[in-house]
Amino acid sequence: MILLIHQREELFNFVKFISIILLLNLLIAQNNLFKFNQGNKKNISSSSFWLSSSPSIDPISNNRFITQLGFSSMIMVGEKDIWIYPNIDLGLKLTKNLSITCKSYGFSSGMKDAPHILGAGIQYYYGSSDILNWSTIIQRIDLNGLEYFNLKSLTLDFRKWLNWKTSKLRIGIGTNIYKGKSPNYNFEQTNTIEGQLNYMGLDILIPVASFILGIETRVNTEKMMLSLYVQKELY
Repeated sequence: MILLIHQREELFNFVKFISIILLLNLLIAQNNLFKFNQGNKKNISSSSFWLSSSPSIDPISNNRFITQLGFSSMIMVGEKDIWIYPNIDLGLKLTKNLSITCKSYGFSSGMKDAPHILGAGIQYYYGSSDILNWSTIIQRIDLNGLEYFNLKSLTLDFRKWLNWKTSKLRIGIGTNIYKGKSPNYNFEQTNTIEGQLNYMGLDILIPVASFILGIETRVNTEKMMLSLYVQKELY
């Protein structure tokens, strides 16, 4: 009986947590234009860099389901403005070595943009002597609903997990391949912009009560993405 009451309280707190974070994400999105108004290569590559982020699922965790909510801030060489993007990730651990992830959400940004993010990925965990401290991530995400372009993004990411005091680190490298299409009003034809972004990434995961507070940074030669997120594991 006591266990049932505790589980109900934890579920209630989790629902409140989800509601607050989702509200904050929507407020952040509605108060930023996201620079989705030019359809040039800089905007498309920056959007793809944002989409390349993946949920930090602990390889040795016994919990099967995770939610990860937060936001990312983009800093670029030669840009004074700081771009802010919302993040909502779900993950399900199928086996000891394999998880699937999903992004599926939308929001309002500016007068005509209604970005919709949809995609999925897999995370495979491995190591030596049954110590799962490496992960390989493959993720495909699409961005639609913008006035000036749409985007397809494919990410391949390699990470090493390390323990640091009471926290955990996730460090590694990755590459993001993108293809964006933007209307060319001068010639009335589709203008396709393709590219690839290579980056280094570092996450710090800090346990706080029954949640995990995460800080991620990913660095490219021209861009840096800083992300803050809260993660909750269930079951």
